[in-house]
Amino acid sequence: MTNAQDYNNLKLVLTKSVFKKGAMTEQADREIIGGHLLVIGGAEDKYNERRILKKFLSLAGDKAAEVLIVPVASDFPEFAADVYTQAFRNLGVTNPRVLRATSRQDVFQADPDELLDGVTGVFITGGDQMRLVSVLGGTKFAAKLRKLVRETDIVVAGTSAGAAGMSTSMIVRGESTPHPHKNSVRLSPGLGFLKNIIIDQHFSERGRISRLITAVSYNPYNLGIGIDENTAIILNSEGILEVFGAGSATIVDGSEITYNEIAEVDEFQPFSVCGVRLHVLRDGLVYDFLGRHPLQPPSEFLLPDI
Repeated sequence: MTNAQDYNNLKLVLTKSVFKKGAMTEQADREIIGGHLLVIGGAEDKYNERRILKKFLSLAGDKAAEVLIVPVASDFPEFAADVYTQAFRNLGVTNPRVLRATSRQDVFQADPDELLDGVTGVFITGGDQMRLVSVLGGTKFAAKLRKLVRETDIVVAGTSAGAAGMSTSMIVRGESTPHPHKNSVRLSPGLGFLKNIIIDQHFSERGRISRLITAVSYNPYNLGIGIDENTAIILNSEGILEVFGAGSATIVDGSEITYNEIAEVDEFQPFSVCGVRLHVLRDGLVYDFLGRHPLQPPSEFLLPDI
């Protein structure tokens, strides 16, 4: 048996053991995902190889997938809807549905039961996460979608603003500063699919490590995940996160912070924080987001012991 096979067997054992009946731990209560969340760092390939869009459809049922596009975060929602409608049609989805809404009134007038009936995959486009949440937050559609995320095997994907909006505590603004400072990030309530995971996107491309560390320092119980462009993380019901795509995912874990002075400094001052754990994972690597540790990758690239 190869190291890669051992690695896959390890993932299988973990996914079977995390949720043993009657043995759910307090950690397992952090996130409740019935199917999959596919969280994309933005700028995913929509015209050529389209690996991430293909992965979304494979999780949602391939050509049998029933897809709903939610473009309300975009400045130009009709244009965003057309782009993704064409992309999914080119990949074999006959008739993607679209939430046609440019205001909260439009969302209130939409029938969430009809829109989501039989849907196996929901795709939330990019744009502005504040617009996304201000239009959808508190509506019957958002409540229905959140219920489906927790209780069914639906696949919900979000890119850029659609990724950031999945968090309960969402990054809405923030400077790409060379060092963390107290006022480098602004947080706001999100859609709440992820209770204690904060998502940041366009991560390496826009130098956002400082603002993610700041966001985690505000409440170290939260796990910060920064996702590069054309890259996604796939979270499943067993607590496993897999990185998929061209770049990396950066994980900032504050659960073992031993010193944190963010509450003691002035707004634009840098602050000190000790004990932050940092992981950078490329395509194919996996992380236990309930236990908060990476799984050991195959060691085929390592030199043998001498």
